[in-house]
Amino acid sequence: MKKHLLLPLVGFVVLVFSVLFYFSQSTTKNNSKDEVSSLIFETPDFYNNKLINENTMGDFYIINFFASWCKPCLAEHPLLMEMKKKDIKIIGINFRDDEENFKEWINEHGNPFEYILRDDGTIAYEMGLIGVPETFFIFNKIIQKKIQGPLFYEDVENYL
Repeated sequence: MKKHLLLPLVGFVVLVFSVLFYFSQSTTKNNSKDEVSSLIFETPDFYNNKLINENTMGDFYIINFFASWCKPCLAEHPLLMEMKKKDIKIIGINFRDDEENFKEWINEHGNPFEYILRDDGTIAYEMGLIGVPETFFIFNKIIQKKIQGPLFYEDVENYL
């Protein structure tokens, strides 16, 4: 009789510890995803090979992951160009792209970015990227909003 009670009790204890471990891990991950990855400020800008000075970015800026092979990235590009005209600072992160294709794409469509970083996937992983395009709205070094997929006017009308 005691063995019958012991097995469910052990199972229950294991279940409780598993649930507590899961929630402690997911809470830690979510908190770290709210902050901008330090890798952004440790990776040299493509054009001038210098690190981004975080202090010159100001309180508000945008991080946009894009690639030359990404059709939705091209669809949102005119909106990014408009944002640049409004003096909104954008850090562009070119995701897993061929360098020549990337340069040709920027030359053809324009450069809306204050800085461009090339990423092999390391920064994307740190930022929790799902796919390109993906845009992060940053205020006081904290991610305030994340848009998965192309930006639309409604996503940025408060900033224009």
